Amino acid sequence: MATASLEAANLFNVKGLVAVITGGGSGLGLMMAHALALNGAHKVYIIGRRQSVLEAASKSVPTNNIIPIVGDVLSKDSLASAVSQITSDVGYINIFIANSGIGGPQAALSKPLPPNSTLQDFIQSWSSVSIEEYEKTFELNVSAVWFSIMAFLPLLEKGNEKGNVAQRSQVLTTSSIAGFNGMAPSYRI
Repeated sequence: MATASLEAANLFNVKGLVAVITGGGSGLGLMMAHALALNGAHKVYIIGRRQSVLEAASKSVPTNNIIPIVGDVLSKDSLASAVSQITSDVGYINIFIANSGIGGPQAALSKPLPPNSTLQDFIQSWSSVSIEEYEKTFELNVSAVWFSIMAFLPLLEKGNEKGNVAQRSQVLTTSSIAGFNGMAPSYRI
């Protein structure tokens, strides 16, 4: 086996890649945008709701290849608009990174339970959390991921047809380590 094929520069080569990152204006999404932009990606589209945050993110690297798109992953029309904009600009993508997400209901965290709490204490602490708060979390962290992927599949297929990079088009979803944290609001059961 050739060891050159296992070198990091070959395994993680992003030269010429066209990427889309939801939630790309801050946090992990911004770090991924920086990594792609600074390592040779052709274009990195970052999608988010806050124009000022996206504009600052697009100017945070000297490469000028981070392109902000104001959009909301909770809106099919907004997703279609982003797809249309990217279609007009380059016509394909090689990777879609579904990164938008929220931590979930915060009400029960305002008074953390002591270690010796009972089950009844736990139930009572969460009684103020509405079903709508949980649904909002599920909508963004699960449903929006699905609909975002569906919206961008045609551009991913065009990336495969273009063949501008060695790998096939890919979808990457991020999630949160909070799922392993017993005190995280959405996962504290």
